[in-house]
Amino acid sequence: MSKFAAKAALLVGAVALAATGFGAVASAGLLGAGFTVSAATAATASLLATVSTIATIASVAAGALSLASALTAKKPDGTAGGSQTEFTADPNAGVPYLMGRTGTAGNIVFRRASDGWSANTPNDLQDLVTIFSGAGPIDGYERFTSDKGTISFDGAGNAIGDFRDKMFQRTQRGLCPESASLTVQAGSSARPNGWTTAHKLSGLAAAIWRLRYDSKQRFFQNGVPAPLWIIRGVLTYDPRLDSTYPGGSGSHRHDNEATWTWSENPYLHALTWCIGRHQNGKRVMGLGAAIDSIIVSDFVEGANIADANGWKLGGVVYSRPDTKWNVLKQMLQAGAGEPLKTGARIGCMVNAPRVSLATITEADIIGDSKLAAMQPIRSRINTIIPRYRSETHQWEMVPAAPIRVPEHITEDGDERSKEITYSLVQDVEQAATLARYDIENTRELGPGTFPLLPKWINYKGGDCVTIQRGDLAPLKVLILRRTIEPSTPKVTFEVRSETDGKHAFALGQTTSPPPTASVGAYDPSVAAPASTDWTVSGVTLNANGVSIPAIVAEGLVALATADAVIFDYRPYVAGTAAQDGWIGAGIDAPTINRKEFTGVTPGTQYEVSIRYRVRGVIGDRRILGPATAGSFGASRAAYQIIGATQSIIYPVTSFNTSIQIVAFEANIDDGRRISFPSATISGLTASTGYVVLWSLASQSYIVELPSGTGILSSDNVIVRYVSTSAEDGTYPSSPTPPGGDGGGGYTPRTLPDA
Repeated sequence: MSKFAAKAALLVGAVALAATGFGAVASAGLLGAGFTVSAATAATASLLATVSTIATIASVAAGALSLASALTAKKPDGTAGGSQTEFTADPNAGVPYLMGRTGTAGNIVFRRASDGWSANTPNDLQDLVTIFSGAGPIDGYERFTSDKGTISFDGAGNAIGDFRDKMFQRTQRGLCPESASLTVQAGSSARPNGWTTAHKLSGLAAAIWRLRYDSKQRFFQNGVPAPLWIIRGVLTYDPRLDSTYPGGSGSHRHDNEATWTWSENPYLHALTWCIGRHQNGKRVMGLGAAIDSIIVSDFVEGANIADANGWKLGGVVYSRPDTKWNVLKQMLQAGAGEPLKTGARIGCMVNAPRVSLATITEADIIGDSKLAAMQPIRSRINTIIPRYRSETHQWEMVPAAPIRVPEHITEDGDERSKEITYSLVQDVEQAATLARYDIENTRELGPGTFPLLPKWINYKGGDCVTIQRGDLAPLKVLILRRTIEPSTPKVTFEVRSETDGKHAFALGQTTSPPPTASVGAYDPSVAAPASTDWTVSGVTLNANGVSIPAIVAEGLVALATADAVIFDYRPYVAGTAAQDGWIGAGIDAPTINRKEFTGVTPGTQYEVSIRYRVRGVIGDRRILGPATAGSFGASRAAYQIIGATQSIIYPVTSFNTSIQIVAFEANIDDGRRISFPSATISGLTASTGYVVLWSLASQSYIVELPSGTGILSSDNVIVRYVSTSAEDGTYPSSPTPPGGDGGGGYTPRTLPDA
């Protein structure tokens, strides 16, 4: 056996290869239907015996590599499945899952020396089969490098250039099933020893790589060179390209992977991972959640934001030891997002500017609520060293320059740094943006817990609301989690503050970071009522035949949190200080809309003060006026309508023996506005003059002769003087009223029409 063969004559794929045909891949249930081994031939039986003999040796070597990887891997920042650029054979490795565009060395599942380039050169071929991704097909292969040098291959799989007849390669995308076993001709050897036509690796993106031993030691002096394949990985489902999804357009379908396309969008990969990858009716990757248990709109929102910000994803995760949830977190991390569990559904949220959808007040809180005033200083970070995967550095994970926020360092008194691995980020600017977001998010205040009324059940994680609790300044918060207690009518929000200014800073739109979030000082002051909320006027009030002077305030309490209104008044004296000379007029409920001040001197000017009270705190004054009070007097006559204020100019029409009134509104001469209903009054005498009155006491119409006493009573309002017509349609010889008032057939008109 040659030196080359002595180094490489191990079949390394997994201990399980000996039992099932090819090991960890097959035992995990992740091979396509085409990956089968027949036990009917002696050749196959011999192969399995050979594999069984060397499997223990392979497992020891690969196990050591696995242990080293496990000890050095960062958890939970990145994958626990090892380095994607290290060309190794790990019998315990999970199946890789390659996303976006990235460089990888794959995982060796078959390695063996073969005979040979010619009949006279036994064991001069080193044969390796490596897999790059499950859940195929992938989109394709871009290029291949060996020891950092690019090598191309002709149609037969032979290297072009210096390595011709020394290196051979073929790849497959991982169709399910693959049409044939992966192999490449190397001299007289059509396929590696023991690699049969049954070994199709269906559903797995893979390559066969054959190296010819060079007796003159011009090639491969240091053993197997370091390979690297640059690959465009698995396909994804995009609801925006699905005509069955609201707002979507296209042929994508969530339950048909044949319609999916390649993407680098983190949220599309995360959504696809939630749906799961299936082959031959079996889930082989991902969570496998039903589409109804996924909040698809969350991922669509994230995908749109990622596209707008240029956020991409690329890299490899593994079916094990990574947990499915940790993989989902890695995917969303690349798009400044994180997964959420909302009830029995999976959603996500993305760092992006958000509008507050509603305001939570004390009336909505039904239990003990808590909110941390600010993050403890040990939790607040002001410097992050981001690690990302760099194509320039042969797709290795490398640290970027530290992201420091000098303003936060000054505030904290010293630098507090942390290294964060963005395992699926391959752009340094994107890593810097995510680091700035992570710095600012550690400085948001919280967590907070708010038990609320059932009406808040429709809000979910990722929504923004404003907390307006009595002891807090209004605070915009992001809902992190919503829980529902079936036994009680209570919805609980777990929240953190949401600072709008962090987004422009993280995205590089400004160099000024927002201040560290903290609970705003409670300001108990209550503003004065708006100048448009209330009006005052001087009037003469009439009741029971007596007239008295008064000042009247009319308006509406616009402050929703007010629990009382405080009224004061004073004689108007120019130059009086705002707080001097007030006379208390009472404390009223916030539902009041009219307040009468009767303890006034007739014909005197007065000012009125209005203040609101909120939680025992009395607000600032709104001073209105001056207004002149009315006068004392005996009983006045009936009120009269101010014609210019009528909503309908001619509301009364008379006929032979009846009068018809349409509904209208008008002001009377004391300033009040009255609504007059429609009515028909019949049984009148033809060709006779009448006066139509409205009784304020009985809220009904009165029709009497002008010589009656109704016009002398302050209980009535004079609506109109009218005359009924004669049998021939003529009217009395007295002056004819306007048409539509005294007859004449006019149709009542509204003021704008007139």
